[in-house]
Amino acid sequence: MKNLKHYNEFFVCAYCGYCVNYKIKAACPTFYSSHHEISTGRGKMITARNLAQGLLNKKEGLTALTEGLFSCTFCGACEQVCLVDIPLTEVYTELKSLIQDFLPKGTRKVFKALDNSKNIYGMDQEDRNLWSIDVEDIYEEWENIPSKIGYFIGCVSSYYSTPGRTPAAILELTKKANEKISIFSSNEHCCGNPYLLGGQSDKAKDLARHNIEVIKKLGIETLITSCAGCYRVISREYPKLLEKELPFKVITHMEYIYSLIKDNKIRLKSENPIKVSFKDPCELGRHCGVYDIARDLINSIPNVESYELTNNRDNALCCGAGGLLKINHPRMAEDIANILITQMEEKEIELCLNACPSCLFNIDQQLKKKKSQIKSIDIVELVLERT
Repeated sequence: MKNLKHYNEFFVCAYCGYCVNYKIKAACPTFYSSHHEISTGRGKMITARNLAQGLLNKKEGLTALTEGLFSCTFCGACEQVCLVDIPLTEVYTELKSLIQDFLPKGTRKVFKALDNSKNIYGMDQEDRNLWSIDVEDIYEEWENIPSKIGYFIGCVSSYYSTPGRTPAAILELTKKANEKISIFSSNEHCCGNPYLLGGQSDKAKDLARHNIEVIKKLGIETLITSCAGCYRVISREYPKLLEKELPFKVITHMEYIYSLIKDNKIRLKSENPIKVSFKDPCELGRHCGVYDIARDLINSIPNVESYELTNNRDNALCCGAGGLLKINHPRMAEDIANILITQMEEKEIELCLNACPSCLFNIDQQLKKKKSQIKSIDIVELVLERT
């Protein structure tokens, strides 16, 4: 373990407990559900330190570390409040390289799917355009066209119908603006986030090389993403993995749609007032510092009353679906989503607006289970409704 880049961080941790309990209840979202300290930053750091010092049997220590690392949403809340500024998410990523023989069943299943089909569901590449059924004419016109602007859709929106409404809305709004963008989902591979979350960066590199080559061939200079994980990985992790700058700029779908509104290419109608809250995605917010564009976009829509959730911006609560948690510990993911829903109910909102397909999908599932009147949609779906 002494060869690890972040080895010394194990001994920096002050065990203060800010990552366990900070400001509004627990900083760590899975601690809400597990009530087990191994889920928290402090728990993982203590375990790693004890393992490094030989105070734990190696097998027992690595097993415990696996439990902690994979009952983690990788939301970054622990790092946000860390008293001694440990780069905890980097530490977790490095530690996962040590536990490849102990990977949980759910993670191994995802890796097998990625190895065989280049997506997290193990589905056929030709099915990657399932989302486009309602905008088939636009999709066929724009598929693989050379363009300065392209759109990377990602696995979740490509294969699931509920998040799949987001790319369909983006195409419709772009068409209304008399613009064109390149859609290359037929050649798109997973961004590689699951490999990185599971400690297999070499395989993520291969996906990065493929996706960058596809994007370059189409002459894309600005790449739109509507998945928080894809945005983080392509904009932040690809340059690190390949040790070179990207040949294109990466923006969120919110930034793209807001630019169309500002340029008067999309005109919005004033409908009946509606109460909404925006759910800050962890991989856009804490990981990448993207907060304001969502508020700017919401404020540009007439007759929308926006209410901040109790936990918002850098103190936002994870939806529960991140870090492969939903695959490995679905009950924990549900518990965390239910806390969010309680906050929404306190605000008496009608819509939960999202900018991440995993957030949208996990929250939507729990709202339906609770038979709530609140609806979970992507922020651009609301824009489309108001055109």
